[in-house]
Amino acid sequence: MAEAVQRPAGRSRNFILGSLSFGHGISHLYDQGFPVFMPAIKAAMGLSNIEVAFMLGIRQGGFGAVNLIGGAIVDDMKTSWGPILTGCMIWATLGFLVLAASPNLFVLTIAVVIVSVPGALWHLPATAALSRRFPDRRGFAISMHGFGSNIGNVLAPLVAGGLLTIMAWRPILLIYAAPAALMAIFVWWSLKDLGIEEGDQQGEERPHRGVVAGYREGLAMFKIPVVTTLVLAAAIRGVANNALFQWAPFYLRESIDGGLGMGYFEVGVHLSLLTGMGIVSAPILGYLSDRYGRKQVLVPGLIAASVLTMFVVSAGDSLYLALLLAGIGLFSFALQQIILAALLDVVQKGTEATASGLIFGINGVLGFGSPFIAAWIIDDFGGYGSIFFYVGALTVVAAVIIAFIPFPNYRVEKPAIV
Repeated sequence: MAEAVQRPAGRSRNFILGSLSFGHGISHLYDQGFPVFMPAIKAAMGLSNIEVAFMLGIRQGGFGAVNLIGGAIVDDMKTSWGPILTGCMIWATLGFLVLAASPNLFVLTIAVVIVSVPGALWHLPATAALSRRFPDRRGFAISMHGFGSNIGNVLAPLVAGGLLTIMAWRPILLIYAAPAALMAIFVWWSLKDLGIEEGDQQGEERPHRGVVAGYREGLAMFKIPVVTTLVLAAAIRGVANNALFQWAPFYLRESIDGGLGMGYFEVGVHLSLLTGMGIVSAPILGYLSDRYGRKQVLVPGLIAASVLTMFVVSAGDSLYLALLLAGIGLFSFALQQIILAALLDVVQKGTEATASGLIFGINGVLGFGSPFIAAWIIDDFGGYGSIFFYVGALTVVAAVIIAFIPFPNYRVEKPAIV
């Protein structure tokens, strides 16, 4: 059945896309800078790999819980999407202040949970709004939202690595709180009306679903085979990505357990290639998925990412390492955006945030245990480099699952006015 384009009140949909993408980039500037700080935090506080895994697991678990609980709530609070996004930036400001002041592992763990909330919550209203406004170009719009995050992914390791070469991690996190507060003002100005449609402003009666009904609809989605398999594939791929982003900094930074012993800025440069090359690939892959189909992009992309990941250790500290990480980075976040677009192709209107919460939430819940598995692999099966073989194997599994998913044909109405 064809989908009509939602007509938002106030701002044009392209302005909304630009503002959401910019805010997403700032969110990832913080999220992807955090792994660069972890080796410094580990050294300063004398943490073991298991203690590091516990912090990483808590961070992923908090991310997952916010998504699973928040999806139905965000769908039910459509006219409050703007204030929710503004609150994400205010919450990030608070989180970095607590993180910088953490005196011990207990407080540090609480701070890590706080910091995990805004990045998790941002995706729910943002992806729901884009899915409604761009049913004709859903893959492209969600990939452009991902393009914004990839700009943050490029800058985050460079900024964090550069600052760590001249100062300790605590004052840097205090500095990070100031831009987050400024972003709260921008987000309020540009997105305060997000989710308000023409009918909402004119007082038109709209059916009220309720949060409990939203959770029931979320569970009912698993009766759709495509949804179940997409969520499973996304979760496996998400676990692989989490392991890659969380432990690659240790492989690059540490001089023991098979690490390369790089300086902080060099670590930041390599991580920016790994996390930020979606600047190049995300819009292209999103466009191709709209034109030729989600599976036609996802399966070869996942296989290519897996093969490249398997060769990382053999490259050592050479130019080939940078090229491999850049190649992996072309697919790291961009393919997750296309999986999300594929899910939103098949769910009902009004359940977009709930569906997004399923993908991000289950990813996060499984991500709680993933760092412990990764730490066990590192300690018992060949050091930090062994993590790349673990990631490559999981990526192949995700590719096989998606290869057998019967993706539906979908069609939308083309808008008269962009």
